[in-house]
Amino acid sequence: MFLEAATSGLFLAATYAIAAFGLVIVFGVLDILNFAHGAMLVLSAYLASSLIIGGVPYWVALVGIVAVMALAGMGLERTIFRRVEGEVIAGLVVSIGIIAIVDTAILRFWGPEPRTLPRLVEGSVSVGTATLPVDRLLIIAVVAVVLVLAQVALTRSRWGKVLRATAQQQDAASLQGIPVDRVKTVAFGIGTALAALAGVVIASTVTFDTHLGESLVIKSFIVIIIGGVGSTTGAMVGASILGFAEAFGSAYFGVAVAQLIPLIALAAVLLVRPHGIFGRRLERV
Repeated sequence: MFLEAATSGLFLAATYAIAAFGLVIVFGVLDILNFAHGAMLVLSAYLASSLIIGGVPYWVALVGIVAVMALAGMGLERTIFRRVEGEVIAGLVVSIGIIAIVDTAILRFWGPEPRTLPRLVEGSVSVGTATLPVDRLLIIAVVAVVLVLAQVALTRSRWGKVLRATAQQQDAASLQGIPVDRVKTVAFGIGTALAALAGVVIASTVTFDTHLGESLVIKSFIVIIIGGVGSTTGAMVGASILGFAEAFGSAYFGVAVAQLIPLIALAAVLLVRPHGIFGRRLERV
């Protein structure tokens, strides 16, 4: 049971981290809590269902959807979110509007019935008395590689430094010749692409409907608060805490208890560190 719970914890941590990572990038650069993040995630899951069931190979569908959603995110930033940048209430209203549009479109084109996808890889691996599904192990590995590359790019690459400079002080970055508006657009596109990646990955492991996005975006915000708003490292640590806590809680105490764990974890961290584990008042990406 321990190995199975640990694998489930890794899988949950990976999916929460990839979804939360995109939210952190968008918040850090545009100062917007993008509640429509979940809508982009669930839309990607439905697109994947149509493509994969229609015969498109999984990895082709994954890459195509991530690319398309990145472009869609860039378009949303330039046409809509740029107008409400820094305005929390206005950003929230816009996000709710996008959620309503996406949900309506999904119901119109795909209907209300839950959907499933064929498993990415059939089979399982036996380790002692534990049986571990190969598809989840593969997804954990892929997401881990993406997260490591994204974190390295943010902290070590020239583009990552430009992104962080824009997040920390836009006026100073502009005076240094950094194309701030372009950076914001690309950052939003990256955030939406990561939401799309999370959506396609999750769609291959669960039965899902339009509520998938709502559930995951709530978990993502809990992860961000636990780790520290604006910290990508905190997002990964928070995702690990929440993922393992839910997996072991469900395995040893039941699903009912596991549903309370996110709130318990959030309350426990905030009692000790009100700004989150890695959070500081002025911290950004």
